[in-house]
Amino acid sequence: MVNTVTLNPAVDKVLYLGKLEKNVTSRVQDTAETIGGKGTHVSINLKILGENSKAFGISHGKIGQKIIDMLRKFDVDVHFTHKDNFDSRTNYLLVEENGDCTVVAEKGVQISDADFQDMLLNMKNEIQNNDYLVLSGDASNYSDSTVYNKILTELKDKNLKVFLDTSGDSLKKCIKESPFLIKPNLDELSSLCGRTLTCNDDDILSAIDSLEPYNMEIIAVSLGSAGSIIKTPDGIYKATPPKVNVVNTIGCGDCFLSGLIFGISKNMTTTYMIQLATAASAATAESSMSVGFELSRALELIPLVTVSKIR
Repeated sequence: MVNTVTLNPAVDKVLYLGKLEKNVTSRVQDTAETIGGKGTHVSINLKILGENSKAFGISHGKIGQKIIDMLRKFDVDVHFTHKDNFDSRTNYLLVEENGDCTVVAEKGVQISDADFQDMLLNMKNEIQNNDYLVLSGDASNYSDSTVYNKILTELKDKNLKVFLDTSGDSLKKCIKESPFLIKPNLDELSSLCGRTLTCNDDDILSAIDSLEPYNMEIIAVSLGSAGSIIKTPDGIYKATPPKVNVVNTIGCGDCFLSGLIFGISKNMTTTYMIQLATAASAATAESSMSVGFELSRALELIPLVTVSKIR
């Protein structure tokens, strides 16, 4: 069973504009609401792919209840720790006609130690031995940047396969726990290596090599429209996505991670797993929402994804 954790969930309010200009009033042409938070996105995407998961997290107030209700509409098994005080955050996604997207994100409710312990107890009771655990997204609303390390310490006896997708100090500290998979983008990989990287293959391969002491089986470096470079146990691969009509890039990385998790859970070949993950991400880019995609469209795009073994 896959288990996802979202410490700072949100409602994503999408505002569709013609063009966003500085110091000019922008007229909203349309609006939509969807769910925000990387872990919740993984749970929803996995459900679309046909894989169940348990979603853990901490939600607050009426907005937090709305987040739970949204997850349940996607038929996700929700195990959030819900508190009536305060309100979970709202993110504002300003989507322009050309596909550019600007995100204005609220900070979110600061998690108390008591609430964190309640969530941990819930996870200990629900998560089974040898499960998958996805630690994904912003953890800045908890005072300790080792929050993901704490979760892994509490669950260390369960022999979990850990998938990590975060940034900053949380990423730097949690790789010391040797997660099974990490999914850094170029900026995050640069931060891990202590130097500015380019999309050059040799540059990225050198950075991947520098992480060898952390004993992570898969390092999936997402490069946006340039695709990805993925280190796996049987080699390093480069994926080039198909050309699609990009409407919105928010959530594409979460969908890419979801595809990798799904492929691993189904024992797919490395090449097909990467093709599926890349195709699902491309299908997400064609959607105006921050989560969700058309499965039939993702399946159409799979043959158009180029995957080559580069080492």
